[in-house]
Amino acid sequence: MFEINGLDTLSKKLEVLANNYPKQSDELLVKMGNKFRNHVKQLTPDSGNANTKRKLMKSYRVSKVQGYGSDRFVEFRSTAPHFHLIERGHDVVAPKSQPKNKKRRRVSTANRKKYEKGKSRVEGKYMVKKTTIQFQKEFPSDVEKMVNKMIRNI
Repeated sequence: MFEINGLDTLSKKLEVLANNYPKQSDELLVKMGNKFRNHVKQLTPDSGNANTKRKLMKSYRVSKVQGYGSDRFVEFRSTAPHFHLIERGHDVVAPKSQPKNKKRRRVSTANRKKYEKGKSRVEGKYMVKKTTIQFQKEFPSDVEKMVNKMIRNI
């Protein structure tokens, strides 16, 4: 017969590790979500107008941790209605005519050519896309660091 020593202590340590993992992973998800938001803010262009009520940079939100088990996640979103136009770009369109009780803004025929579909386009800034590509490289190493830290602390 043979005898294995230390199996009980190993099982207790693994149990502690399994109990601490959800809390540690939630903290990492929140930390990485906030880091993602801050990086997107750095890439976001400023409107240049100090009088605007809603700045795009102030509209970014990171949700609380959602999901169960191994499918836990945080969501990143923007509450600004014009976010998708800045992110992906848009065609420049002619201004709509004003109602009769307001002053009418006319666009001359020379300027109307500028507004023809496809003639003028504002390219997107792709702040979120660039940040996503960068974080796909960084995230696995951050998870590995967290796991290694947990194992060292046992």
